[in-house]
Amino acid sequence: MISNRYYGLIRLHYLLKMLGSLFLFWGIVWTLHLLFYGTELQPRNYAWVSIIVPAAAVIEFLAREDRLRSLGGLSRPQVWSITQREILFALVAIFGVIVMSKDDRLSRTCLGLFIAGYAVWVTWMNFVGYRLLHRTLYARPRHTDGSTRKHHANTVVLATPREIERDTALHMSSDVPGAEVLGYVTYGGGAVATMPAFPVLGDFANLRDICRSCHARLLLALGLEDQPDLIRSLQALCDSLGMRLIWVDDKEEHFDGNLDARRSGSRLLLTNWREPLEDPMNRLIKRTGDLFISGMVTVTVLPALCVFAKTLQLIHSPGPLFYKQKRTGRDGEVFEVLKFRTMHVNDTPGKQAIVGDSRIYPGGNFLRKSSLDEMPQFWNVLVGQMSVVGPRPHFVDHDAQFADLVDDYWVRHFTKPGITGLAQVKGCRGETDTEMKVRHRVRLDHFYLRHWSPLMDVCILCDTALQVFFPPRSAR
Repeated sequence: MISNRYYGLIRLHYLLKMLGSLFLFWGIVWTLHLLFYGTELQPRNYAWVSIIVPAAAVIEFLAREDRLRSLGGLSRPQVWSITQREILFALVAIFGVIVMSKDDRLSRTCLGLFIAGYAVWVTWMNFVGYRLLHRTLYARPRHTDGSTRKHHANTVVLATPREIERDTALHMSSDVPGAEVLGYVTYGGGAVATMPAFPVLGDFANLRDICRSCHARLLLALGLEDQPDLIRSLQALCDSLGMRLIWVDDKEEHFDGNLDARRSGSRLLLTNWREPLEDPMNRLIKRTGDLFISGMVTVTVLPALCVFAKTLQLIHSPGPLFYKQKRTGRDGEVFEVLKFRTMHVNDTPGKQAIVGDSRIYPGGNFLRKSSLDEMPQFWNVLVGQMSVVGPRPHFVDHDAQFADLVDDYWVRHFTKPGITGLAQVKGCRGETDTEMKVRHRVRLDHFYLRHWSPLMDVCILCDTALQVFFPPRSAR
């Protein structure tokens, strides 16, 4: 997770900076061509700038020290020095090509305007744009009642008194994008002699209660390098609470599993969860696909399905077209999921459907087995509450029940829930009436989190399309 966030934020910031510079350049070229110079300024003569400027930016980036590639945590003089280097590399590249080519068709006005605009754009992106991007990706969500619930950016730091006195967490905020420290929890004997910038929330004995009351989403463990057994117990604690754990240790071989690691100076930061979807670039790819698919379905398919479903209901079970259910989404956020109503209006909406359920009206079984009753959830995808592919959202009450059966159940809420998912195409549909079924679903959800890729989503969507025409026996 830590390397996914760190390097993904760097890549996304750089991509936006390059796209903005190209948009700026071609905007200037075409404006001058259409409004002022006409045929005297031909846009095709400037196509080389679209290659040379990004190439110069890549060379400057690769020549930079690794610790300076992320702008988070750098001082303003350091950021300004990097900005000057980027502008200088672009200038040298542009004028180098002009001198070598001796092309007299190039407009000094055009290149001068671009260089000035490029300097302003790069400066703004480095000083302001990076912080805005960080805030957008890891901001606290605002609810309809105006309250702000603490989100995955909220971090509790477990540390020894020595690390607390050093206020180590204050200097590590740039190492963990999205980490907003709430305070320290002390571990080990001894009192904290010098009070840190962040408050001391309590001691290790009350760690679980502190994390719950603070709605913490991340636990950062410092000064515990020689206690791998304690780290393993903290892993289990965080998994049971739906939290991520990051700890500092110089010896990665102390721990089993597919760890995610990133070195920051002399520190080696470790976490036990690799999460490709914590990479902002991957999130952008997935969200773009979600918007495209949900937009197309909402406009083209959903209206006809609404007419079909309403016709069935008017014949067999008059009542509302849609059925709203409260489900648990990413990081435990509760939202209302939309479905076509497939049951008669009843007093037990939270009860799972079973074989031969009398609440299902004629025709409702067809909608359920073919998964057509889930189609209105593309609206939930469009507004950002769900994804097309992801772990299926459960009833709020069922979440509490399933968490008692599977210790790391809440980890499945690290990502947005989906209309379809890996567990569903592998046959985990219908009633979850045994502990084994719950565990199997959760294992598949966790596999999806650890190994997500665009290709995996495409495969799941293809399998789901087949199941619309050939429903599995587990479909209810």
